[in-house]
Amino acid sequence: MTKSNGGRNRTKGHNAERHYADYFRKVGFPLCKTSRAASRLHDDSGIDLCFTNPFNIQIKAGLQRGLNPSLELAKITTEVGKNFPKEYAEHTNYNIVIHKKEVGRGRKRNEFDEIVSMTFLDFIKIVEELNELRTLKNTEDV
Repeated sequence: MTKSNGGRNRTKGHNAERHYADYFRKVGFPLCKTSRAASRLHDDSGIDLCFTNPFNIQIKAGLQRGLNPSLELAKITTEVGKNFPKEYAEHTNYNIVIHKKEVGRGRKRNEFDEIVSMTFLDFIKIVEELNELRTLKNTEDV
């Protein structure tokens, strides 16, 4: 029995979530889990990975016709507003969408096949935080 496109896409999405959960565990988020395993509330809010503060992460995999990262980011903000108390970190976390694109047969995956989307405002906040850390480090080195 062969899987339908919906079944294959679901499997592809779950595999991508596990792939990125493993990656985030390796780079400093040791408790990272998929929201399917850790929290139905996060999953319902469009957040696919848990315990990745300061990030709310949505994973997309495959072709994703009609993917609109702006709508995905807005959905996270809206659903977090409905599902989490105001004092929870999910409200101040940076929302990001990671799209692991389809590469097709005979083509090797490259760096442009995995794209991260976020709002410009969140990007600026991260840049400002990095500049603050850089300034702190430079004053400690003196």
